[in-house]
Amino acid sequence: MNTSKKLLTLAITAAASHSSLVHAQEAIEESNLLGDAALEEVVVTGSRIQRSTFDTPSPTTMIDKESIKMTGELNLNEVLSTMPQFGSGLDSTSGSYSFGNSGLNVLDLRDLGVKRTLALVNGHRPVQTTSDDNTMVTEIGMIPSELIERVEVLTGGASAVYGADAVAGVVNFILRDDYDGMSLRAQAGDSDAGGAANKSLTFTFGENFAEERGNIALSLDYFQQDPLYFRDRKSAAGRNRYIPNPEDTGPDDGIPDQIIHDSVTYQDFNIDGNVFGVWNGAAGDSDWYQIDGAEAVLRTPATAISQGWMVTDGSGFDPNAYNFARSPYERLNSYSRVNYEISESISIAADLTYSATESYDEIDPDFIFSSWTTVEELQGNGVTIPDSVLTVLDAYGDNWLQLPYTFDEAGPRWHETDREYVAATVTLEGELDNGWQWDTYVSSGYTSTELTRGNNIRYDRIDANTFTLIGPCVEAGNCPEFSPFEPTSDAVNDYIMATHVTTTDIKQHTFAANITGDLFMAPAGIVKFGAGFESRYENLDYQPSELWESGVLSSQQTSIDDVSRTVHEAYGELLVPILADLPLVDSLEFETAVRAAEYSTESANFTSWKTGLNWAINDSLRFRSVYSMAVRAPQLGEMFLGTSVGYSDLTDPCDSDEISGGPSDGRRAANCASLGIDAGWDSNLKGQRGRVISEGNENLTEEEATTFTAGFVFTPTFIDGLNVSIDYYDIDLSDMIVRFGASKTLSLCVDSETVNNDFCSQIVRAANGDVESVRDTYINADGSRRTGVDIEADYKFSLADAISLPGDLRFNLLATRQLEHSYSATDGLTGELITTDYAGEYGVPDWKADLSTTYSLNDLTLRLTTKFTQGGPIDLDGRAERYENSVIKDSLYYNLWAGYQVNEAAQAYVGVNNLTDETWTDHPYTSWGSANYSLLGRYMFAGVSFTF
Repeated sequence: MNTSKKLLTLAITAAASHSSLVHAQEAIEESNLLGDAALEEVVVTGSRIQRSTFDTPSPTTMIDKESIKMTGELNLNEVLSTMPQFGSGLDSTSGSYSFGNSGLNVLDLRDLGVKRTLALVNGHRPVQTTSDDNTMVTEIGMIPSELIERVEVLTGGASAVYGADAVAGVVNFILRDDYDGMSLRAQAGDSDAGGAANKSLTFTFGENFAEERGNIALSLDYFQQDPLYFRDRKSAAGRNRYIPNPEDTGPDDGIPDQIIHDSVTYQDFNIDGNVFGVWNGAAGDSDWYQIDGAEAVLRTPATAISQGWMVTDGSGFDPNAYNFARSPYERLNSYSRVNYEISESISIAADLTYSATESYDEIDPDFIFSSWTTVEELQGNGVTIPDSVLTVLDAYGDNWLQLPYTFDEAGPRWHETDREYVAATVTLEGELDNGWQWDTYVSSGYTSTELTRGNNIRYDRIDANTFTLIGPCVEAGNCPEFSPFEPTSDAVNDYIMATHVTTTDIKQHTFAANITGDLFMAPAGIVKFGAGFESRYENLDYQPSELWESGVLSSQQTSIDDVSRTVHEAYGELLVPILADLPLVDSLEFETAVRAAEYSTESANFTSWKTGLNWAINDSLRFRSVYSMAVRAPQLGEMFLGTSVGYSDLTDPCDSDEISGGPSDGRRAANCASLGIDAGWDSNLKGQRGRVISEGNENLTEEEATTFTAGFVFTPTFIDGLNVSIDYYDIDLSDMIVRFGASKTLSLCVDSETVNNDFCSQIVRAANGDVESVRDTYINADGSRRTGVDIEADYKFSLADAISLPGDLRFNLLATRQLEHSYSATDGLTGELITTDYAGEYGVPDWKADLSTTYSLNDLTLRLTTKFTQGGPIDLDGRAERYENSVIKDSLYYNLWAGYQVNEAAQAYVGVNNLTDETWTDHPYTSWGSANYSLLGRYMFAGVSFTF
């Protein structure tokens, strides 16, 4: 079935959707029934010039509070990340080996990276926190969801209005400032298959005072989520993989090179007990034996091992024995706000936000990599070899054995992340005698993160090469007994395992002032102007534990010592009516804005700007377009990161599977040979993570993105309740701040004319060719582009008027057709940008759509939501035979919500997400559970709310 038929079928049969997402400029359509007085001028995202939301030229999508509630999601990121405009961002699936991301909820608009989405609260920048790489990001989990009036999503850059970071766009959370009453809301849910159960309790209080000149509001919110283990979902994650097809006869033979194999295990990873390997020359790999008491039993024959590390007969060890598909998470939010009208023209508001979160994650137990050793070496180091092992070696006529060691008796490596967020804002706003609006605010706050890691090996207390204990116990003469052929004792674990604490503190202070008003009356209307100034202070203090910084653990982090900067920005914005009340021109407006920024880190000073046209032909049809320059300044963490050591997936170009690649003249093989590496050599990076030494770069400059949107809004006067819009977007990003890439460094070392180059100097290889480390850093180098079309439609009507049935019906559609999703990488040999367009590939869908139907009858509301993500090939290289099942199927699932207003004070609701229990664990690419291919399965929830 082709894509257009799929979407048509989806629209007709599902009639479900994107949760009442409508354009902000169309959000007041229903208010028109109340007359012109309802068209209150408000500030909308994308502009600080005040006007009705109907008149903005920027395509802005709005999510209202009721739509958020009907999703059943208790994390705002879960609501937004599955919308067509968003990538997956950071959420409860982002922890695992990325320790610092555990517990974060961060948005990723247009899949351009979390650093390029600007999130605001009431138009203000909230205090940020840091992700795993010390990048500052906005944690939206601290926003009081019960007080959200709406969420506005603006595509494209808005740097001229809100400053840096708005490359992909802006997400603005608008909170209520007039809450009057008291409410209590409770919700609980669980997956049908078990795992990731959650619950929340929210108390909200608000009261007007001083004859309604003032309002005070308070919201307390508690949320808790249980873990979901990969092991609790059949075939999830690493158990479902591609392996080489033993029946493959070569290229272009019509036989897939790689086939899917389920129940893949590992022969020397996540080991339960003690194992060793002995080389089986006939099979070309190791036979693996398990030590079971006084016996050594063959567990995994070499014939069951693919590519040296994947076990295909199920006899190995579970790769998912420990890891979470969704991490446990607990959050307590408190938000209070006071508004007061000092006079008819001046008001003051103050708010205080406090959030405390705790997340936990765990991965496999720490281990010593598998290595070859001899009986004589072990005995020479004082290791007693069991008779059962010697018997096996005698049978093979060998004295070599492959010996890994997993400290499974100590339990998994774990990390607990505690975050505390405190921020306060005071805003003073008013109106001058001439009608001009002004506001000024000051905000201050901090986030404090404490990362506790446990069960990490201290390599200053064990020699991984000799399997002997070292350090203080040797000097004291009290080392506990340890053997690589026996489980560890509590005494050994207590001696070599470390628990250590790393802290990160962020401080931000902001002062801003804005003024907007009417300049003069032009022939076509009023010329409006806005201007403002903002001064911001940012401070980052990252202090890894002494153990982590010392280098005695498997990785190493160095501190970022209390670095800070100040940012001063000034902007101006102008709205000029050009034509009005003419044939085919009901109104034509031009707007422009420019913003200058000065950073104390001198490498990041810039100017951003925007221009826009807004052409209303009549009351039914309006065209709009915005062209702008958006920017992202380099962050403190990118500039001042110290020398840190970690492990990443790397590709060694000298490996037997890679050495035939590179330039067509065969220089790669020749250069590898000059390094002493022969063509049939297997790299130590095959199936393993490599050591990467990372650094910051104080000479970074800002990223720049030209952004363009153009579209139309159709609100026909002859069809009440219908709103349609189609908008084209183009975001072209250059000078991206990226890591150069350790794998790229490895390739360029041997793909250059000779190995006498700067790239090879960044690589340390052992005498046998193994890669010991690669040095990497941040640079301004690459580019990326996103183009596509957003489609929105909303239609509400009375069934009584249409077909003489009771109730009201509302159809709502949000769809995105992605046209380009490209990445341009710098060719290190030529200096040219090589662009690859991934649009249509799996994970970069051509089409995403949310479609909904809402039925209302008196106190009953029903909503059916369908979410569609188009699948695609996993590889765009044109070789269909490279992979079995090389095309991922579409993601299509249904969410159902039902609510009943019991009386004026109480509402009850239930919901089922993924109504038909769709699963996608039958393919290696979807078995990890991305945002649109979730591992949850069917999820059910229920809740009640009371108002007093």
